[in-house]
Amino acid sequence: MTVPTLAMERTALAWRRTSLGAAGCALLFAHQVTRDGWPTNTLPLAAALVAFLLTFLGWSRGRALHHGQVTTGGRVVVTATLAVTVIALIAVSGVLVDRLFD
Repeated sequence: MTVPTLAMERTALAWRRTSLGAAGCALLFAHQVTRDGWPTNTLPLAAALVAFLLTFLGWSRGRALHHGQVTTGGRVVVTATLAVTVIALIAVSGVLVDRLFD
Protein backbone atom coordinates (compact mmCIF):
# COMPACT_ATOMS: atom_id res chain seq x y z
CA MET A 1 0.00 0.00 0.00
CA THR A 2 1.27 3.46 -0.80
CA VAL A 3 1.10 6.61 1.26
CA PRO A 4 -2.11 8.58 0.59
CA THR A 5 -1.48 11.64 -1.54
CA LEU A 6 -3.46 14.76 -2.28
CA ALA A 7 -4.36 13.33 -5.69
CA MET A 8 -5.92 10.30 -4.03
CA GLU A 9 -7.81 12.57 -1.65
CA ARG A 10 -9.16 14.65 -4.56
CA THR A 11 -10.19 11.51 -6.41
CA ALA A 12 -11.94 10.14 -3.32
CA LEU A 13 -13.79 13.43 -2.90
CA ALA A 14 -14.78 13.37 -6.59
CA TRP A 15 -16.26 9.89 -6.16
CA ARG A 16 -18.16 11.09 -3.11
CA ARG A 17 -19.53 14.07 -5.07
CA THR A 18 -20.57 11.64 -7.79
CA SER A 19 -22.41 9.49 -5.27
CA LEU A 20 -24.17 12.53 -3.76
CA GLY A 21 -25.23 13.75 -7.20
CA ALA A 22 -26.50 10.30 -8.13
CA ALA A 23 -28.43 10.09 -4.85
CA GLY A 24 -30.05 13.45 -5.61
CA CYS A 25 -31.00 12.28 -9.10
CA ALA A 26 -32.38 9.04 -7.68
CA LEU A 27 -34.57 10.99 -5.27
CA LEU A 28 -35.85 13.20 -8.09
CA PHE A 29 -36.67 10.15 -10.20
CA ALA A 30 -38.37 8.50 -7.21
CA HIS A 31 -40.45 11.65 -6.75
CA GLN A 32 -41.45 11.45 -10.40
CA VAL A 33 -42.62 7.87 -9.84
CA THR A 34 -44.93 8.95 -7.03
CA ARG A 35 -46.30 11.88 -9.04
CA ASP A 36 -47.17 10.14 -12.31
CA GLY A 37 -49.27 7.07 -12.92
CA TRP A 38 -48.80 4.00 -15.04
CA PRO A 39 -47.23 3.55 -17.65
CA THR A 40 -44.96 6.55 -17.31
CA ASN A 41 -43.69 5.54 -13.86
CA THR A 42 -41.58 2.60 -15.02
CA LEU A 43 -38.89 4.70 -16.69
CA PRO A 44 -38.22 6.95 -13.67
CA LEU A 45 -38.23 3.89 -11.42
CA ALA A 46 -35.59 2.20 -13.58
CA ALA A 47 -33.51 5.40 -13.58
CA ALA A 48 -33.82 5.67 -9.79
CA LEU A 49 -32.56 2.11 -9.36
CA VAL A 50 -29.57 2.73 -11.64
CA ALA A 51 -28.85 6.01 -9.83
CA PHE A 52 -28.91 4.22 -6.46
CA LEU A 53 -26.45 1.69 -7.90
CA LEU A 54 -24.22 4.57 -8.97
CA THR A 55 -24.57 6.09 -5.50
CA PHE A 56 -23.33 2.91 -3.86
CA LEU A 57 -20.55 2.52 -6.42
CA GLY A 58 -19.28 6.07 -5.92
CA TRP A 59 -19.50 5.84 -2.15
CA SER A 60 -17.59 2.55 -1.99
CA ARG A 61 -14.88 3.73 -4.42
CA GLY A 62 -14.44 7.00 -2.53
CA ARG A 63 -14.21 5.15 0.77
CA ALA A 64 -11.64 2.71 -0.61
CA LEU A 65 -9.48 5.55 -1.91
CA HIS A 66 -9.86 7.45 1.36
CA HIS A 67 -8.51 4.40 3.22
CA GLY A 68 -5.53 4.14 0.86
CA GLN A 69 -6.61 1.17 -1.24
CA VAL A 70 -5.00 2.09 -4.53
CA THR A 71 -6.23 0.15 -7.55
CA THR A 72 -6.73 1.15 -11.15
CA GLY A 73 -10.50 1.03 -10.80
CA GLY A 74 -11.04 0.31 -14.49
CA ARG A 75 -14.15 -1.76 -13.93
CA VAL A 76 -15.58 0.81 -11.54
CA VAL A 77 -15.06 3.62 -14.05
CA VAL A 78 -16.62 1.60 -16.88
CA THR A 79 -19.59 0.65 -14.67
CA ALA A 80 -20.08 4.28 -13.62
CA THR A 81 -19.92 5.41 -17.25
CA LEU A 82 -22.49 2.82 -18.29
CA ALA A 83 -24.75 3.79 -15.37
CA VAL A 84 -24.66 7.48 -16.31
CA THR A 85 -25.34 6.59 -19.96
CA VAL A 86 -28.30 4.40 -18.98
CA ILE A 87 -29.72 7.13 -16.76
CA ALA A 88 -29.41 9.68 -19.57
CA LEU A 89 -31.09 7.35 -22.08
CA ILE A 90 -33.90 6.60 -19.63
CA ALA A 91 -34.39 10.31 -18.96
CA VAL A 92 -34.62 11.11 -22.68
CA SER A 93 -36.97 8.18 -23.21
CA GLY A 94 -39.09 9.38 -20.30
CA VAL A 95 -39.46 12.81 -21.84
CA LEU A 96 -40.51 11.26 -25.15
CA VAL A 97 -43.01 8.91 -23.47
CA ASP A 98 -44.38 11.79 -21.40
CA ARG A 99 -45.01 13.78 -24.57
CA LEU A 100 -46.84 10.81 -26.11
CA PHE A 101 -49.25 10.51 -23.17
CA ASP A 102 -49.99 14.23 -22.81
